[in-house]
Amino acid sequence: MMQAVVTLPAFPWLHGAAQTARSAFVRGRLGHGILIHASAGAGSAELARWLAALVLCDEPSSAGDSRPCGTCTSCTLRIAGTHPDLQWIEREEGAKQLKVEQIRDLTQSLALKSYRGGYKVAVIAEADAMNANAANALLKTLEEPPPATLVVLCSARPSRLPPTVVSRCQHLQVALPSREAALHWLGEQKASASWPTILEHAAGEPLRALELEASGFTDLDREMTAALEKLRRRDLDIPGTADRWAKGGLDRRLAWLDVWLARTIREALLSAPALPSPPGGRNIRALYGLLDRVRAFRLELDTSLNMQLATEVVLLHAEYAVAN
Repeated sequence: MMQAVVTLPAFPWLHGAAQTARSAFVRGRLGHGILIHASAGAGSAELARWLAALVLCDEPSSAGDSRPCGTCTSCTLRIAGTHPDLQWIEREEGAKQLKVEQIRDLTQSLALKSYRGGYKVAVIAEADAMNANAANALLKTLEEPPPATLVVLCSARPSRLPPTVVSRCQHLQVALPSREAALHWLGEQKASASWPTILEHAAGEPLRALELEASGFTDLDREMTAALEKLRRRDLDIPGTADRWAKGGLDRRLAWLDVWLARTIREALLSAPALPSPPGGRNIRALYGLLDRVRAFRLELDTSLNMQLATEVVLLHAEYAVAN
């Protein structure tokens, strides 16, 4: 079966960066190292796949906007996941970092001749997960790349990469779509009246919003809203709720609370002339304190902290902040 033409990435907010890369490639000015700077839910992996498709496509580079064609032998191999000159490097299951052995194996492979006589492409997902040794192992390839080699680094936090790596790459920065454009795109994927709330909790990232919706965010939103209402009435079973949260989904609930607090503080500041808020208004100082506590707690979720006790403390502070 013939594959559909894929001359641009699937997500419209990536088109500007893609056109910039295509223009550089056609003019022979595409670097050997490309650093894609994009939020995690903005689609850096999709743009990296498209860049790989662009340079691996069998259409001549002079074909311009017809690359990648999606139908040639190279495109067919890539779509099937069997292209011999394309490597995708990501963290191993359960690992927190990209291992130096992974990068060393990659650089050795890139030094070999291309199987198909064209480009060799490597995509390093979450490149900022490289430790110092892994980054150093990659540096020589970026400084003295073999002919017709493209290394694509994807990073939401390029500041975590060594300056020596960052300086040897061309940069493609992907801006998130506007709220209106993101909501329009999400509505095309699935009709839902909850998209504005979900997009807010996804920090404006459309792909993350899709993941949140699919993970049952609407039920979580309903549960958390009900819990806050009980906290306002001082009617929440704090020990029982802490026990239930600590046994599963604590990270999702704290993330929800983080966004809710930030929005509530922002709205309160717009209506309150000074801190603390006037009688009948929000206790802004208490809300700030709770937000700090929630964010600190989120950083400790992978530690040996007593999660139930820590959750009880957060809920007690939440009761004080929202009931006053």
